[in-house]
Amino acid sequence: MADKKSIKVLVVDDEKVVRDFLIRLLSLENLEVKTAEDGFSALEQAKKESFDLVFLDVRMPKMDGVQTLIELRKINPQARYVMMTGYAVDDLLEKAMKEGAFASLKKPFDINQMLSILKSAQEKYPTRRLKILIVDDDKEILDFFKNLLKDKPYDITMVNTGKDALRKIEEDGFDLVFLDIILKDTTGIELCSKMRQIRKDLDIVLITGHPEKAEQIQDRVSGCLYKPFEIQKIFQEIERVRKEKGL
Repeated sequence: MADKKSIKVLVVDDEKVVRDFLIRLLSLENLEVKTAEDGFSALEQAKKESFDLVFLDVRMPKMDGVQTLIELRKINPQARYVMMTGYAVDDLLEKAMKEGAFASLKKPFDINQMLSILKSAQEKYPTRRLKILIVDDDKEILDFFKNLLKDKPYDITMVNTGKDALRKIEEDGFDLVFLDIILKDTTGIELCSKMRQIRKDLDIVLITGHPEKAEQIQDRVSGCLYKPFEIQKIFQEIERVRKEKGL
């Protein structure tokens, strides 16, 4: 989880009074807070940006909290989910905990319990490291990035096919992708579009030795690095994303 000032929180509740209360309370803790009035709205927000912590009402119209939890975890399995309820729904809370909820809160809220949960989340999940995915079918390029970044405070994953890249993004989520524009099983242009469908807020930086091909897709990516690489520019892109994510 990011440090306190950069934690991003999503509050999902169909009652405006609850949403407004949590906005005020969590903002006082220097948390960045957004809200959704139902499960479908929450899913749309989660597709656009990553949240560190989600407060989720158990009983909501259209889609209940447990089903919303299940769907949200498919999009963002790294987030911590706190279930909220004003009803005696022990069976639903038990199911939610089995589905990966971090904690539960009863309404009306006990402020001390709320602050305790926030503290526990921060202690259990320390500052999150920037997650970087390298996609290239050239082993020398993958080895280059491996050696360049191995001692740096980032979580690095490397794959050599578009299929594996999509699977990794669906499973783990990433902050930054360095993407080769020509792969054996697909093109960077096609792969970029598929990545955006999975994670709209994903930062994608092309890596290529073909500037003319990069022009076809530059309006859909965050940047482009040309081979042979200028190492300083690689770290400039990483630092840009790190600051944007508050990591």
